Amino acid sequence: MINTIFLTGIAIFTLSSAYFYFRNRQSSRLNSAFLVSFVTLASYTLMWQGNLVGASASGQPIYWTRWIFYAISCSLLMLEIARVKQIKETGSVTELVFLNVIVMGTGLLAAVSTGAGRWIFFAISSIAYLIQISMVLKKEEAGWVNTYIYLGWTGFPIVFLLAPTGLEVFGAGLAMGLYLLLDVYTKIIFNLQLKE
Repeated sequence: MINTIFLTGIAIFTLSSAYFYFRNRQSSRLNSAFLVSFVTLASYTLMWQGNLVGASASGQPIYWTRWIFYAISCSLLMLEIARVKQIKETGSVTELVFLNVIVMGTGLLAAVSTGAGRWIFFAISSIAYLIQISMVLKKEEAGWVNTYIYLGWTGFPIVFLLAPTGLEVFGAGLAMGLYLLLDVYTKIIFNLQLKE
């Protein structure tokens, strides 16, 4: 089941990478939609290959490399969110990107840690995430982005908490399926809504 999810992700993000590459090829702006899809394609390919996989206490697979690729793709997404929300101050945009890297880096450390260390890293990641989204949500421009953050970005730590990386309420197969749905929503549907 997990391999089917990864192959589905590879197919979806191959198509979205090609679409965003050709759709935005003539633009003078950074083609972040293409880069986000392409980075996500690389992530799904690595997870499908099955190398660099950890295990939970109960033996469920933990695909910890996901957070390395999230650090890249979500930083690009945060630049687009800042643009759409008209966050123009260089310091604020830089802070948003650094907070994103902290969220993903400590998420990775939480995924590979056990015991109290896992929960300390998860808490640090959650605090950084709350600071990050509060900066975005306080800007009134582009209110549709708020829904995207509530329904999309906030879903990731919830899945992390309930998956083998956290409380193990459900297994890796369901977690990977939910992550794929969240990836499609946050990386493809969001970018389809963006206007040049």
